[in-house]
Amino acid sequence: MDISQFTIKGLLVQQIRDEIICGNFAPGSRLRLRDLAAQFNVSTQPIREALSELEVEGLVQTEPRKGAVVSAFSAAELLDIYEIRATLEAMATRLAVANIRDVDLANLEDLIHDMDRHMGEPVDLVRLNKEFHLSLYQRTGRTHLCELINTLRNRTAHYLHAYMIDLSGMPLAQDEHIAIVEACKAKDAEKAATLMQQHVMAAGTAIMEYVARIDSKS
Repeated sequence: MDISQFTIKGLLVQQIRDEIICGNFAPGSRLRLRDLAAQFNVSTQPIREALSELEVEGLVQTEPRKGAVVSAFSAAELLDIYEIRATLEAMATRLAVANIRDVDLANLEDLIHDMDRHMGEPVDLVRLNKEFHLSLYQRTGRTHLCELINTLRNRTAHYLHAYMIDLSGMPLAQDEHIAIVEACKAKDAEKAATLMQQHVMAAGTAIMEYVARIDSKS
């Protein structure tokens, strides 16, 4: 087993993912093996392996005659994904409240502060935002529920760039994060779940409308 190859693939997955999340590889754009190999100074084989892993995550799709492209969704598809996410994430929040501990609440507050410190840095914001949500949902103890939510979140991670940067949605999201944590502190599972559902749908609706405007101009 060649450990170095796994390390190279892992680094490439992270680097290409970051490029997609930053918007440097836009939704629908082709990901040519040779171009990526030249950009990252590697052979095409680890690039191919990295793209396969990103396809599992949902950030990349393989299309006939095009090869690998950055996943692109219509406004209607984004609405579908976010409505499913909102339902599942509200459910996970409701279940998590019963098991949440002081140490978990402190960790969630630390993540909110970390996001404040990384405003304008989409890669770090996407990572920290994901950590905030999944840290909360893990308190459910429901492995399959958490995996399903993670899969859906990965699929649209690159669209969060628009919400955080182009739509200036992150300050509002931070206020919503704080309100969710306060409801968790109060052990008010229904309020926390309602706030989470509204939080997810607020981002989804803004992103959907943003994509619809772009599509109408193209």
